[in-house]
Amino acid sequence: MDRRNFLKNTAASMGALAGLTTGGTKGEPTPMIESPIKDIVVPPDGYHAPDWLRYSRTVYFDGYTPPIYPHIDEFDAERLVRIVRELGGDTLRLQPIGFWATFPTKSGYPLHPELGNRDLLWETVQACRKAGLHIYCYTKYNNPFLSMRYVDAHPEYNDWILHGPDGKPSITFEHEGYGVIPLCDATGDAYRRAIHQVIRDYTTYDIDGAYFDSPSGFGYTGICYCPTCRRKFKAYCGMDMSRLQNPDDMQARIAWYQWFNEMEYQDLLDFRKILHDSGKFMICHNGATWRPQSLREQYRIPDGFMNGENQVQVYNRIMTAMMGASMARPTKKLSQMYMGDYCLSSPGTPPHDHPWTLENTSEEDTDEVLMDGFGTLAAGSIPMYATLNRLYFGLGDGSNRPAQEVYEVMRRVEPILKDSVVVPYVAVVPSWEALQVWRTKRESWNVNMCEGFTLAMLDEHISLDVCPSTEVNESWLEGQRVIALCGASGLTDYTAKLLTDWVQGGGGLLATYDTGLYDQNGHVRPSGALKEVLGIEFTGEALPTQPECYYRITETHPALGRYQAGSMVKADSRLLPVHAFGGAKVLAECWDLGTKEVRGPAIVVNTYGKGRTVYISGSLEANYTYNRVPSHRRVLASAVRYLAQEAPQPFEISAPKGVYGLLRRAPNGDLMLWLLANVGFKDADIGRMRQEYMPVSKIEARVLIPDGKRVRTVHLVRAGREVPFTIESGYAVARLSDVHVAEIAHIELSS
Repeated sequence: MDRRNFLKNTAASMGALAGLTTGGTKGEPTPMIESPIKDIVVPPDGYHAPDWLRYSRTVYFDGYTPPIYPHIDEFDAERLVRIVRELGGDTLRLQPIGFWATFPTKSGYPLHPELGNRDLLWETVQACRKAGLHIYCYTKYNNPFLSMRYVDAHPEYNDWILHGPDGKPSITFEHEGYGVIPLCDATGDAYRRAIHQVIRDYTTYDIDGAYFDSPSGFGYTGICYCPTCRRKFKAYCGMDMSRLQNPDDMQARIAWYQWFNEMEYQDLLDFRKILHDSGKFMICHNGATWRPQSLREQYRIPDGFMNGENQVQVYNRIMTAMMGASMARPTKKLSQMYMGDYCLSSPGTPPHDHPWTLENTSEEDTDEVLMDGFGTLAAGSIPMYATLNRLYFGLGDGSNRPAQEVYEVMRRVEPILKDSVVVPYVAVVPSWEALQVWRTKRESWNVNMCEGFTLAMLDEHISLDVCPSTEVNESWLEGQRVIALCGASGLTDYTAKLLTDWVQGGGGLLATYDTGLYDQNGHVRPSGALKEVLGIEFTGEALPTQPECYYRITETHPALGRYQAGSMVKADSRLLPVHAFGGAKVLAECWDLGTKEVRGPAIVVNTYGKGRTVYISGSLEANYTYNRVPSHRRVLASAVRYLAQEAPQPFEISAPKGVYGLLRRAPNGDLMLWLLANVGFKDADIGRMRQEYMPVSKIEARVLIPDGKRVRTVHLVRAGREVPFTIESGYAVARLSDVHVAEIAHIELSS
């Protein structure tokens, strides 16, 4: 597409989208559905979560598997608590409601048919307090739990389930032994009232807090067409709900998500008030926060969040945990991830169990549990052990040793690990605004590209951090040397201005693919949000994919490292056409080996004020995730070093690329270099493939000594011994004879 047509189509697109905010169906009120992005308001209430929460050693007891479902005759709270203590945990997350409630609630939530006079929550609270354990309670929120055969027998629950346009229940799936499960009517009144009452009931017990599963989890719910929801939606935006049956009616769809999010926002504030007023904390599952239609910044409402669930790849876990830590750090919240994830059958593989059959009694502990725990800690979040149910019954091979070791290390290093921060050379910034291109039926690959960049930096042994766009501000920017925007399609004017000023003052900015092409509502910016600072303007939308594309280097430049004029590196087969202007230099062009076509500029460098920028018109980082081409990570690493103006790196390691390094600075100024030896067999298919980690020997680690400091000792935390070190060119240099799964080198400093 040439620039003239691009601008023409852009104008038409923006005009059509503008109509979404200024006109509705004839005779209906005009909905205001695209207001400027604003931070959500979380009113202060004087409550302060307990300090232990941010470093809790939590063990999760699931309620969808035995001994809660299908029978409770084998439930023994004393036995449960004993295992938590054996694991080294100090906190239990209990699930008193799942398919059934296992305590006498006034909410109307269906009680377990075998409950009788028992109260499993009371029994567990007594056992926890006797053993000195903290306890908080899992709470369903928007996710289904009723069976249709139960609803048919109890018509009073008809208002709790979601109904389609034909008035019939909307079915989601079948559960072996439980039957057909309908979706919940998450926008109706009956179910929302019930969950509010569940929380009020919780506060009558001596628990420490409550956890809410999946706010913004739209995969668990959907559009309900019952009379109540029809009336409420009409009152909210003036539209008839029947418009939502048309998938192309984006005006109605955007309004529905906004309506849902406003109700959810109010629910979360209500839950927070109920809990805080009773002196209890609130935690949410945060996995759905970084999805296009979610309530923006919902992680700000609770006192903590569980940020990752089925993270089976180590680099995915590291990125997710770093991102969670960045969201939690400013307000000292808990960021938590599963250790020993349970999961269902993986996408793209044959179903091994009936859909929605959890495997909490069949997951067996291996070295992967160690990697889950140490990887989460290294990235700044806190691990939560998630397969307690198997240990309760003594099933399968393995042991509780991996979880015990992770928690034992946590106890030993708490003074230096708690409130520690990453020492970054580069920070990747996922963009929430990039996700909003869904409003114009476009797709953003920003998250995938950020994951690929994270992997490339880990393989290149470059110290990195991850901070989402919602946490980017002037004070954070002051501590950054290089920032990477990986396909950050959408940016606000505010963020673009912050980054522009930061580069002008000396920062280094890497941008790839469609970064800045759209605003926060998915509207096209013809020249891009960072036109001046990058020295490029977009001239069209993404070109069609072509095979056998290469980046042909046209000019030797420090940003390209080892690659000189005439070199060719494997390219992304898709790119954004751009025009470089002013003092910007085109260092490489995209060239098709088969057609001999030059497709356009591929790598552009620019100087802006005291800072530097590099723009890559494709996505080497996304390609690297799948093909591991060495030139991709080398080009990205060279660009980062150039943007850092060749400043010394915080650490260097000599080890195979599967060994990841993460450097953290303790509150007392000491440094901790985490080494994660992610080396061994990996199945290419997604899923938990029972990886065998191979020991790595003769690793040399070099850690930059801060100005005015000297090294007293280098102590290997996991091995429990000191190692000799030398000082070379401002670095403390130590050699590790053997690392299996993980090690932590604690560099003790003094003035």
